Amino acid sequence: MSRWLAAQFQTATVENELWRSWDDESPRTITVSQTVPPHIGNLAIPALEPATGEALVEATRAVSDLRDRAAETTGVLGHLSAVLIRADAVASSQIEHITTSSESLAVALADLGGDDADRSPYPVATELVAANVTVALSAQRGGEDLTEDWFHRRHRSLLSADPDIERRYLGAWRDCAVWIGQTRQSAEFEGPPWEQVPALMADLVRFAARSDVHSVVHAAIAHAQFETIHPYVDGNGRVGRLLIHRLLEARPAAATAPVPVAHGLLHNPDGYVSGLTAYRRGDLDDWISVFATAVIDGAHAAVRLVDRISGIARDYRQRVRTRRGSAVSQILDGLLHTPAITAGEIQFSYKLTPARASQILHQLADAGIVRRSEHRVGRSRVWVAHDVIDAIDTINATIPRRLIDTPDPNDPDSAGAKGLGDG
Repeated sequence: MSRWLAAQFQTATVENELWRSWDDESPRTITVSQTVPPHIGNLAIPALEPATGEALVEATRAVSDLRDRAAETTGVLGHLSAVLIRADAVASSQIEHITTSSESLAVALADLGGDDADRSPYPVATELVAANVTVALSAQRGGEDLTEDWFHRRHRSLLSADPDIERRYLGAWRDCAVWIGQTRQSAEFEGPPWEQVPALMADLVRFAARSDVHSVVHAAIAHAQFETIHPYVDGNGRVGRLLIHRLLEARPAAATAPVPVAHGLLHNPDGYVSGLTAYRRGDLDDWISVFATAVIDGAHAAVRLVDRISGIARDYRQRVRTRRGSAVSQILDGLLHTPAITAGEIQFSYKLTPARASQILHQLADAGIVRRSEHRVGRSRVWVAHDVIDAIDTINATIPRRLIDTPDPNDPDSAGAKGLGDG
């Protein structure tokens, strides 16, 4: 086993927030164990076991195969990043049991506008998943340096629609304890004292800036370190998985085919939890093996999705014959990226008359490419490219439904922080 500096476990006696003066069995104080990770900014990566090295080779090959396959998909290459990120962000949200219908998500992401710009027409869950997709795309496409502000801006964007988080906690390090479990006294994990968070995050930023670490190892260690620090009162899981994209895909070819690692993590949540626990006790091989397997699973699922989207694009061209560059051709391409549209959006985006926009919609509907949705934006009927929506659903089709239907108190995203979840 390759040794890594283990986290320190320090006990502290704290006030019991569940104390009730009228309950004789309710203690006024409790003893908790806080997990304090080491500083890793300049820590040398130890030699890994042969089996771990083989897993890294396989993960690297799977990522390379995905990008080669994406490069072969002429005509849809520019849309694959959005499609794969969307699939991964949906899985990332499912890990903390935030779910919505694919059609509702597609409509929300289309940003089609409405009569009331100040009030969202979507449920909170849809808003949160849509924010996850939008922020993930921004994080993956942006070439900015990874700084503390990078984390704060993503956190604000991810959780701004969440009514359960106090506004002062948006984009700000926590000033309280966080833990995983039903109560603090019975917690499976409690993060380091909040006073240590700024220094630990500054150290993590230094580690993230390194260029001497294998990309999969780099992303694995940074993610586990972030989850151990748990710097926010909520949203640590989602921000931590954005960090995976930022480091795993900080290579030139990555912009076209990001790896949906969250799919692999959601496929094996028990392994995810045990891997993070292994990291905290200094077992780097165990954690990296779990993470590499998630990369492999995500890359393989992504290849299936790439093939499906490529097939849909070819099918569209067979159903509707049109010249390249025409409004109809551009709309067909756009549906791969954003599979929800209105007549008004077609009219505005392609500078068409209302009659022509309506004619195109009916042409696409007659060809079976779009169908009317039950959703409306204001008074406008929304049309959706159902084949694209269904294709995105298939990437998580092999995940056991119980993993999304039943919250797990040991899930690294189901934490408590002053009564808040920590997804």
